[in-house]
Amino acid sequence: MATKSKGGWQALESNPETINPFLKKIGVTDLECVDVYSFDQEMLQFIPTPQLALILCFPSAEARAFLSKQYEEVEKNGKRPEGVFFMNQSEEIGNACGTFALFHSLANLENRVNLGKGKFAKWFAKAKLVKEDERSDLLSEDTDLAEAHEETAEEGDTEQPDNVDYHFITYVNKDGQLYEIDSCAPFPRPLGATTDATMIQDASVAVKELMNNVQNLSFSAMALIGK
Repeated sequence: MATKSKGGWQALESNPETINPFLKKIGVTDLECVDVYSFDQEMLQFIPTPQLALILCFPSAEARAFLSKQYEEVEKNGKRPEGVFFMNQSEEIGNACGTFALFHSLANLENRVNLGKGKFAKWFAKAKLVKEDERSDLLSEDTDLAEAHEETAEEGDTEQPDNVDYHFITYVNKDGQLYEIDSCAPFPRPLGATTDATMIQDASVAVKELMNNVQNLSFSAMALIGK
């Protein structure tokens, strides 16, 4: 989220060297992140399978207007999906959009992968019982996850900035359907059918469309894959 932190959670670095240790800290061991260096067809074939999610980091301010139009179109066409775990990010939690993207990915893979019995699983069990607009506060109040997040952020190589100008979203393969999930959007955006073998390629259509409409091309991406 491109806002100044108000004493909430710090931003995580967008790389597997940060996210994979964080997964272990929160008790998820059957998944790992790998870098996606390019969305060119010849490069995508090297990404391992099963491909379960794609976490994208991009310049927030430049992309927000374009993304808002995409969600307005979905709502106008009455395609707002049901049965997808979703939560909006509150300002109080600070620069946690990377964690929201990761947690949106994990939550929507619940029936497909072992999420363990650790810190994430315990929070998720409670989060499913409350309303969408209550989940962000439930997360910010979870001291175990906050501690794991803080440790991970402090282990990063980059000094924490006063202003974070980048945002994370995720693309998730939930039961054979591809969804774009953005914690600053009003709901998940359905993008059609996908498979574990083609998920990154399918998501790349939406990613390329976003990149083509943003002047600043400073993007990074990670695939969440099964071990």
